Amino acid sequence: MAEGGNPNSLRRQRKLRRWHRLVALVTSCQLLLWTLSGLYFAFIDIDFVRGHQFKRSSPLTQLDLMQLKAGLISASKIVLQERLAGELIVGVHTEEGVQWLDEQGAPVAALSGEQALRLGAERTVIKPDQFEWVDTDIPGSEYRGAPLPLWRLWRADDPDRVAYVDAMSGDVAVVRHDAWRWWDFLWSLHIMSYEDRDTIGTW
Repeated sequence: MAEGGNPNSLRRQRKLRRWHRLVALVTSCQLLLWTLSGLYFAFIDIDFVRGHQFKRSSPLTQLDLMQLKAGLISASKIVLQERLAGELIVGVHTEEGVQWLDEQGAPVAALSGEQALRLGAERTVIKPDQFEWVDTDIPGSEYRGAPLPLWRLWRADDPDRVAYVDAMSGDVAVVRHDAWRWWDFLWSLHIMSYEDRDTIGTW
C-alpha cells in the first residue's frame, strides 16, 4: 500500500491554492472596475462633468484704471478684474500664491455670504439661496485644488448642484453635480487612490 503524501506539504498546497484563488478574485474585480470606469470616461463629456454648462459667460467689463492707486507691486502675474459692481481688485500672483488687493493696494476683505449668493446668481444658473463657509483643505473633497477660503452655494430644493465661489476674488472656482461625483468615485477606483483620489501610481 502506497504511503500518503506529507500532511504538512498537503496543507501548504491547499493554503497556497486558497491564496491563489483569492488573489485571482481580487485581480478580476479590479480589472472589472477598470473596464467599467473606462467605459464611463469614454462616453461622458468631460466638459459636462466639470459643470461648465452651469456657469454663465462673464460680461465684458470696462475698468477705469484711474481708480487704481496701488503702489509698485512685485509679481509674476497681475490680474485686474471687477469683483462686485464698481469694485476693482488686483490679483498679485507670486511663488507663494495669489493675494487680492483693493484699489489702494490693501488686502481685500472676504466676501460675505450674501455677497457670494449674489455673485453665484449672476455667474451661474444654479440660483443659490444657501451658503456655507469653507476654509479647510480636506483630502478627497469635491473642492480640492480650489483656492481657500470658499463659499459653498446651493439651492435648498436642489442640493446636488453646488457652486464654490472664491471668497476673495469672487470667481466661481468649481461647480459640482452628480455626474462629477460619479466620475470622481470611478476615477478613485480606476487609479486605486481611495483617500485623496488624485494620486496616480498607488498600485
